[in-house]
This record gives sequence, C-alpha cells and structure tokens, in this order.
Amino acid sequence: MKNLAHKSFKFFLGLFIILIPWQTRWIFSYWNIGAEPWEIGKLSLYGSMIVLLLAAIFFLTQHREELKLSKNKFLYFVFAYSIVIGLWSPLPAVSLYYLLIVYLAVLFAHLCRFLNKRALLYMFLTSGLIQALLALQQSIAQHIWANKWLGLAEHLPNTLGTAVVELGNERILRAYGALPHPNILGGFLFMTIFIGVYLWVDFYQRGEKERWGQSYVRKNVAGFLYVITTLVVATYALLATFSRSAVLALLASLFSVAIINVLRRKWLRVSVVIRYAIIFIIVVLSFNAWFGDAWTTRLQVAGRLEEKSVKERYGSFNQFYTASGKDILFGQGMAMNTKVTKDHNPTEAVYNIQPIHDTFALALAEVGVIGILLIIGILRMVIKEADEIDTASTSLLLGLMVIGLFDHYLWTTWTGWLMMVFGLVNMYKQKK
Repeated sequence: MKNLAHKSFKFFLGLFIILIPWQTRWIFSYWNIGAEPWEIGKLSLYGSMIVLLLAAIFFLTQHREELKLSKNKFLYFVFAYSIVIGLWSPLPAVSLYYLLIVYLAVLFAHLCRFLNKRALLYMFLTSGLIQALLALQQSIAQHIWANKWLGLAEHLPNTLGTAVVELGNERILRAYGALPHPNILGGFLFMTIFIGVYLWVDFYQRGEKERWGQSYVRKNVAGFLYVITTLVVATYALLATFSRSAVLALLASLFSVAIINVLRRKWLRVSVVIRYAIIFIIVVLSFNAWFGDAWTTRLQVAGRLEEKSVKERYGSFNQFYTASGKDILFGQGMAMNTKVTKDHNPTEAVYNIQPIHDTFALALAEVGVIGILLIIGILRMVIKEADEIDTASTSLLLGLMVIGLFDHYLWTTWTGWLMMVFGLVNMYKQKK
C-alpha cells in the first residue's frame, strides 16, 4: 500500500510539473474596479492546483509525521502576520487568494524535497519541451487557436492587444506557448535551457565516474540525446518569444556558471557552457535567416511598439512612489498595486494600468518593509538548513533575479511563483 501511495505521489507531482505552464482554470469570482473588468481580480482554481493537492494527499498517507506542527515560532508569526495583513487589505478576498497561491507554491517546494533531484529536472525539461514545440507551431502558423479546455486564448498578429514585433509594415506574432504572455514563456524556457545544461554536465560527470563504460553509455545515451534535442528546440522557441529579459537572464546565468567554474578550475562545466554557446549562436543565425531583423528591432528599441513598451515599463515605477508612500511599512496589500494606482488616477482606464514592471519594487510596494524583512528571514532559514551550496543552481536563481528586474509575473502569477520556488528549492542540495 505504501509503495502504491509513493508511486501515486511521484506520478501526480510529475504531472503537476508538466502542467505548470497550462492555464486551464475555473474563474470562481470576478472582482471589478468600479464597472471596469480587472484581470488581477479574476480569482481562479487552476487545474494544476488540483493535481498538486492530490500529490500532497498521497504524500501525507506515507509521511504522516509531516503533519506535526513545527517548533519554529518565527514561521507561526509569518503565517499569522500574512493573514492579518491580508484581512487589512483594501480587498481582503483578493489579497488572501494571492496569499493562498504563495502557500501552495511553498507546498510544491516542500514536496520537491522528497523526490530525486535528477528526476524532477527531467520532468521540468519535458514540460519545457512541450511548451517549446507549441511555441514553434504558433510561430510558424502566426496564429494561436483558442481552446478553453487547455486554457488557450486566440491570438492573431493583426489583433490589437496581441504581443507582436513590428518589422516595417509586418506584424510578427510572438510565441505564447500555453502561457498568458510571451515574456512568461520566455522565462519558463530560460529555466528549461538552464536545466538542460545542468543535466548535460551531470551526464558527463557520471560518465567520468563510470569511466565511460559501455553499460553506462548504453543506459544513458538516449537521455543525453533527449537533453541536447530539448536544448536546440527550446532555444529556437526562446527566440520566438522575443523576450529580451529571458535572453538576458540566460546569458547572465550561463556567464555566471562559466566565471565561477573558471575560478574553481572545474573545466568540465566550462566546456559544456561553451558547447551550448555554440549551439546558441547557430540557432540565432538560423532564426535570423527565418525572421530577418525582428530581433534587431527588439534590441535596438527601434519600432513604435518597442518605444511604447519601454515607456510603459519606466512609467510603472511611478506607481510605487505615488501610491505606496504612506504604506511603506505594511504595504498596499497583496495584488493591490493596480487597484491603489487606479484609486489615485480615477480617469485612467483599468486595462491601461499594469503592476510595476519590477518584481522587487512591486513586492516592496505590496508587502512593505516589514514584509520584505520577513521574506529575507525565510530565505536565511533556507540557506542555514542547506549543507552545501549548489553553485549551478545559484546561477539559475541569478537569472530569475534578472527577470525580476524587468518583469512582474514572478510575483503576480501562479506560474511565476512556481518558477521562483522551483529555482529556490534547487538552489541547495542536502548531503546524504
């Protein structure tokens, strides 16, 4: 019976990782601002949440000791404080819903500790490959078909509101995958590629330990080819998102891996990074032959839409200074940034107001100085409990920090929170 429960736990947690990008959901409550629809106010039960809870149930059937209350009083304080602050929010139901998302993401991180790390990474790699293939199909077809069961909305290049790159008179559709915006897909594919490079290094390291015996090669060559194939496909798909922040995150994280391992004289990891860099350059050249100067337009901020995007990003920082000055200690409340901004700018249409395009500034605005200090305290606990820092995964976290400097989705979306905690849970490894 225990074996069945463990297999069920592994199955549902693996399925959950596959489903992380999929937006299938039941919107059970609509919160508007005045008479205007409010995207953040769409409180939803995601299909992936149900799968995560099933994994937790099967986990608890074999680990009932996990139900025992922690002796750490700091965690009780954080939990009680978050509930009280949520109830103090301008819209308590909305803030408490987003707080629930945070705690479900923490549950995911906790469950990940009980599965083999390599298995988890291969599951994430598979999830990324599925999204990459879907992204390439969308990029080639220049059309995303709607499917309510898969959580897909229709997108056409000529439809206003669709994320595109303007190249002369041509509008090129940016790939969404199953996610609500190309930038989120870009971040997910960045993690996929980084994990692929990590598994590439792992294959070589295990091969050296086994002295590249025939039995090892026969047993693992299929997995190695799977990793390389996924890296190539995911790199094409990453470019098809035209996400500048995701590409910058990838380059920063790989540069970090290379520099750290050069200093430590661990040349195997450096050689793998160089080999992937060659793959990246080849893919970039072939992609540019396909889409011409589209990436040049994105990087030079030369087009009308690119200039508009940059202005909106810089403009969003005004939402921190004008809306959160009096709330600097306790914050505006989870998910309240756009509502508070609307309250200060009643003539502005809700659909024109986006959260601050910086995860760190947005977090400070919504949870305040006290909330940030509590988050830092939790991160310190994670670090103290670790036996040995995994430098490769630290570089993954660096990439997520780069994304956080330019986008808000790590803080404002279910998928973003899962990406953050997955990066954090893989940052450290326990000695056995």
